[in-house]
Amino acid sequence: MGLTPLHSELSTVVGVDLADGTRRVFRASASSPRELVLAHWRIGAADRLDDSGIPTGRSVPALSGEKVVEAETSDGPAALHVGEWLDGFMLSAALPTPFLMRAVGEAAARVSAGLADWPAPPAEVAHPWELLRTVETIQATVHSVTDPAARRLVDEALARFTATVEPRLADLPHQVVHHDLHDSNILVDTASERVTGVLDFGDMVWGPRIADLAIPGTHGARSSLDPTSAFIEVAEGWGRVSALEPEEIDLVFTAGLGRLAVNLSVWTDRANTERAEYARARSARTAKTLRRLLAADEATVRAELHRRLGLR
Repeated sequence: MGLTPLHSELSTVVGVDLADGTRRVFRASASSPRELVLAHWRIGAADRLDDSGIPTGRSVPALSGEKVVEAETSDGPAALHVGEWLDGFMLSAALPTPFLMRAVGEAAARVSAGLADWPAPPAEVAHPWELLRTVETIQATVHSVTDPAARRLVDEALARFTATVEPRLADLPHQVVHHDLHDSNILVDTASERVTGVLDFGDMVWGPRIADLAIPGTHGARSSLDPTSAFIEVAEGWGRVSALEPEEIDLVFTAGLGRLAVNLSVWTDRANTERAEYARARSARTAKTLRRLLAADEATVRAELHRRLGLR
């Protein structure tokens, strides 16, 4: 049996090669009665999406039949889960062709549609990456952004988000959202240019539906020389599967700018901790992408998004 440690922000995740040649993913995270309930909620959502044809790494039940089990460790109780292995390259390592970007948008829309009637969290869930917490999170971490050029980018994105998105977020359609469809949580087959996996449901929350387009749109664009066009292609893919309200289309691009600013601010702040290497990897290419997106004419982008998201 072979073990391969995998990157994760809050859990211990290991790829396991079994003697029969199959691969599995083992995940352990700190547990409590509240966290165990939330783990069942998250994994239940992922498995239902897998049943609908969206590859999420279906649960491999324990001998008891449970999808999540709790075990005592030297560090306290841990929630344990085993899932099927998903093949593919991270989107961050793929060439962002228009076809692939549209495939990413289609997959994101299918995830959103599949979660639309999933019940709200059974316990309170909050994290600094939430679209609703964009202003709060940046204000709490931006002191670490000491590079003047990077600070100007964060400040400009925050100003636009505060002026146009934040006042209207509460009025947008809300549902359960994956909220973490970034370019390390989407696996792709680079030959067929299709999505082969959607990973990490740990940031699922009740939030604005547009989060699940804003995040893959901006993060998927980080490998592109023309991130604005890449964002628009992701949106076109979404529009082929699912509709958005006009108000959502008006705000999704600027919401994405806010998310990238959060990425840059948070991971710059965490670069001063013991996880500095991981922090630098998570924010690689963010400043360059944010600069190019901020340079785009937002009125022109909005007009194009309204056109592309109406293709369904």
